[in-house]
Amino acid sequence: MADMDMGLSPQQKNNSGKKKKKKKQNLFMSVVTGLIPWKGDNATEIFRKIIFLASLVILVGALIFIMNHFLMATEDPNQLNSGTTGEDGQNHAYIVDLKNQAPTQAEIDQMPEGTINEEYATLYAANDDFVGWLNIPGTNVDYPVMQSDPSEEFVPCKSYTDYGYCDQCSSILANDGAGAHEFYLHHSFDNYYSFAGTIFADYEGEFDVDAMPNNTILYGHNMRYEHQFTALNNYRTDIGFLRLSPVIHFDTLYQKNQYKIFAVFLTNTREDQGEVFDYYNNVSFESSSEFYDYVLECMDRSMYETGVDIEYGDEFLTLSTCDASIGLDDMRLVVVARKVRENESPTVDPDGIVRKNSIKYCEAYIRAYGDKWDGRTWDVSLVKGMAEYLKENGLEDPAE
Repeated sequence: MADMDMGLSPQQKNNSGKKKKKKKQNLFMSVVTGLIPWKGDNATEIFRKIIFLASLVILVGALIFIMNHFLMATEDPNQLNSGTTGEDGQNHAYIVDLKNQAPTQAEIDQMPEGTINEEYATLYAANDDFVGWLNIPGTNVDYPVMQSDPSEEFVPCKSYTDYGYCDQCSSILANDGAGAHEFYLHHSFDNYYSFAGTIFADYEGEFDVDAMPNNTILYGHNMRYEHQFTALNNYRTDIGFLRLSPVIHFDTLYQKNQYKIFAVFLTNTREDQGEVFDYYNNVSFESSSEFYDYVLECMDRSMYETGVDIEYGDEFLTLSTCDASIGLDDMRLVVVARKVRENESPTVDPDGIVRKNSIKYCEAYIRAYGDKWDGRTWDVSLVKGMAEYLKENGLEDPAE
């Protein structure tokens, strides 16, 4: 009754001792005020929000970069091979078309003296850096092989724009031509910039009527999409794949060649990861010692024993690509094959291909995975003269 006497309504009575409730924010405003410095925030809260926003910007930027790089590497491989979308771009399908075209007599006449593989005349006419064609049956490795000559005056690629030459050409020009031998690392067959690049031969190898390198070394990228030397990963992971595709074809302008794989291995290129096997500096063998040393390193490191026999004087084909599968930087996946001799069968017995139980890995690999080398277990009699060489030079393995 006293309350009524004071002139308060029942509604006023119920709210008389309470604070007025704030109007509830909608979800959008709650998010905004929670992320962006807002009126009434203290210094600590403002600092927290600034740090959060800066981190968010960095994260978004990183995601955009990763997605852009992923999309670049997963778009049409044929387009990536050309490096350009303009009228002058020649994609991989066009290169294959060039290979399959019947050459004109004028194109054949342009080929070097002593050429026997006239089917490549159209390719050579399109780019005289062409030295051969690589094919691994059972895979999509089916590419032209290029070789740039660092002794010649460097001519930049066709990707010149108002902003200048591509980064690789700019670097080569700035260093007086140094690095020109790796031109095709990031350039297409038709000399446009291409991150995917083109398979290329070591510049020190000579291809001529009567000459082949003792060891032809070919380089190619290990791309995320199934292109270039990505198929080589299968040799590392699947012995069944090796049994199905143990022979590599590499034709030059002057020869048709087949090679039997005898070693597949991972190796480091950095001294801080352990002793470096410089397989890439073995284009020629000046002595039997250099030959045997190379074979020994390849076989000790190989994941497999393929049953392919070797003798001094054999010619090799070495395929080299980057490998990031084990989480160590600057590793290489290498496949080495021996040229099929005259009148020899080009087949390899799949039953003779076995996985080795002792593999010579680099120190960094051993530290990471613990697979320590247990000694030489492969059959050294497969290499004619190897047992004598090991004994003469005190290289016999204690485990033998």
